[in-house]
Amino acid sequence: MRNLVTRRNVMIFGAGAWLAIAGIVPLAAAQTLEEKVSTDGKITIGIYNTWPWGFTEDGKAKGVGPELLEASAEALKIKSIDFQVMDFGALIPSLQSRRIDIIAGGMYIKAKRCPQVAFSDPIGGPEGNTALVKTGNPLNIHTYEDMAKNPNARISNLRSAASTEYLSAAGVPKDRLQQYPDKDAAVAALLADRIDALVLDTGTVVGILKDNQISGIERAVPFKENAGGHEIINYNALAFRPEDAAFRDLFNKRLAELTADGTVEKIFLKYGYTKDDATPTGAIAKDVCGADYH
Repeated sequence: MRNLVTRRNVMIFGAGAWLAIAGIVPLAAAQTLEEKVSTDGKITIGIYNTWPWGFTEDGKAKGVGPELLEASAEALKIKSIDFQVMDFGALIPSLQSRRIDIIAGGMYIKAKRCPQVAFSDPIGGPEGNTALVKTGNPLNIHTYEDMAKNPNARISNLRSAASTEYLSAAGVPKDRLQQYPDKDAAVAALLADRIDALVLDTGTVVGILKDNQISGIERAVPFKENAGGHEIINYNALAFRPEDAAFRDLFNKRLAELTADGTVEKIFLKYGYTKDDATPTGAIAKDVCGADYH
């Protein structure tokens, strides 16, 4: 399939140019994504450059999210897909400010996010977090509770990550939790012995360990996600603005078709997941978000 996902051109306007186009900004801002696509066929996705959900390679966006959008392009009348790379914590603000149209970076459907965005239905099956630790797992970390009960364990995750609430529920104090803007900075801290464990989604951890330039760290196996006495279940999804729920519904319809014809499974397998990882459980975003579903 022709690759539609390319880097967005950055345009710098002088003051006069901005004044000249100022009159059309309110109209553009008022457009829904469905109207925008019908007008020019273009969308912009936001990714936070992490394997396997959304990353850049040779100036193009790749990964599960971008490939699913590309496979949906014809059905959704999308002619071109640009992308913006940003920190994870900037994804939702950038969606709200219309810098991007869709988040395709492997964001979990979480109750606290549901009022802010319109989630697609889950892509594939549940996915959990895991921990990167030093080789040999010297602190014997296999749960969030292990991190909490060891006063010497220095823990890290990414800013705005869902795991923050799990770590808090398990009893990890704030003064032992270091948060980083991106995975590269966090991995560097682990390699430099500034932290003892780094909590990330499983797919990202697998991707990090595929890099043969990295040594001295490993995945904590097994790792059981359980905080406050409850099992944690996460679902990956794309995120849209609430006012673009109609376009989200069109994507959901296409996602169901791509799941049924095996395309979703093929994409998952390409990025190192298993067939089970690609198999949906039947859960839908509305069930997770409840009254806050858009």
